[in-house]
Amino acid sequence: MDFPLIFFIKILLHSIFTECTYCGHCKPCVSDLDIAIINKFYDLATMQPKVPATVQSHYELLEHKASECIGCQACESRCPFGVPLAERMKKTAELFGC
Repeated sequence: MDFPLIFFIKILLHSIFTECTYCGHCKPCVSDLDIAIINKFYDLATMQPKVPATVQSHYELLEHKASECIGCQACESRCPFGVPLAERMKKTAELFGC
């Protein structure tokens, strides 16, 4: 019974701080990016002092990378949490180097 409450609180906190909850409402992306998983890899990477090799490896296996974002912001209008996704894609591309 505790897990659903913890999960709900986590989502609530993410929504307060305009963080991605990986819900997928941002889809579809005109550049065919999997925005939710890209954000998940970004979050996993930035929780550590250095990007873990496993996270870097999984990110590099994505068919489409954050650097392919054209900045149209169509995804942002669909995001129920107000996440600045285009800016997040820029930060992700810089972090992972692609």
